Parts: sequence; structure tokens; C-alpha cells
Amino acid sequence: DENLVRQYVADLGLKYDTMGQTRTFLTYDNRQVEIKGGDYGWVIDKSKEKKELLKDLKGGKPVKREPVYEQRAMQSGLDDIGNTYVEIDYTSQHLWYYKDGSLVTDTGIVSGNISRGNGSPDGIFKIAYKQKDATLVGENYASDVRYFMPFAYNVGIHDASWRSTFGKEIYKTSGSHGCINVP
Repeated sequence: DENLVRQYVADLGLKYDTMGQTRTFLTYDNRQVEIKGGDYGWVIDKSKEKKELLKDLKGGKPVKREPVYEQRAMQSGLDDIGNTYVEIDYTSQHLWYYKDGSLVTDTGIVSGNISRGNGSPDGIFKIAYKQKDATLVGENYASDVRYFMPFAYNVGIHDASWRSTFGKEIYKTSGSHGCINVP
């Protein structure tokens, strides 16, 4: 019954998909915080998994396999971030980059200008791609940057040669259009 298989696959997604789920995250200073939202995590490809299950059932033999995934995280489970990641704290206006569990760099940032409604997005995101020598274009600006790593649509981490200071409360009145500016 295709409808029962479709429902079963939907139930698998509810049980095992982690994208957008609330996670408990241990910060750079060992605080536990709850983070939700974003596009990072495990996602079962519902359509392909349904087709595979129907094929498995028609085969009539026991099958052991993992689901067909549309998107994978670094490791299994709700704590699926792994030990290579960027942590950004908007309150302290700071960024930390960890590789294989070791701190590689940390720096002050300038995030989205909250007085203009351009706050940066909250959540756990994957880096979509990395680009060198990009021109960022908005409604009333074009900015050349040496490095750009988008993580939420057109919002990303990039250098900001036009800034001489980073951190503190700059973002409240003189922040970015939403991107994370780094030295």
C-alpha cells in the first residue's frame, strides 16, 4: 500500500531528520545554549526512500540499509555538528573557528544592523560554498570582498576592508546588511 509506505517514510523523517531541530550546543566558554533553525542536519529524501522501500518490499527478501538521504550532517544523532565548525555569538560580536576540535582562530565581528531591521539569521547552517574575489550586490550597494562564504541564502561570512574596528556594539547602529563582517 503506497499510502502506508508514504506515511511510514514521513514518520521516519519526523524521527530522524535533524534539520531545523533544537540542539543543545556547548559554547566556546562551556555554556550550554539551545539553538534552533537553520538548514543544517540530516534530511531523508522522502520520495526516493519511498521508491526504495517499495522496491525492497517487492523483492520479498529481508533488507538492511540506511535511508536515502537528501542531506547529511557530519555525524549521526541530534548532536550531529561534529568537531569542525564556526561558532558566532551575536551578543559578544565574536567568531570562533574550530577544526578537528581545536581552535584555529577567533576574531571580533560586525553582524547585521539591528536598528535598520537587518539582523543576522539565527540557527545552525551549512556553508553553501566558498568564493574568492566576490562582489556583493544589494539594493543600494556593491561591495568587493576577497572571501565570501554564504550560509543563509545571500547572507555569509566575508572580509570587510572598509571597517577598521570589529566587535563591541557597532552592529546596533552601523552593522552590515545581515552578513558577518570579519577582518
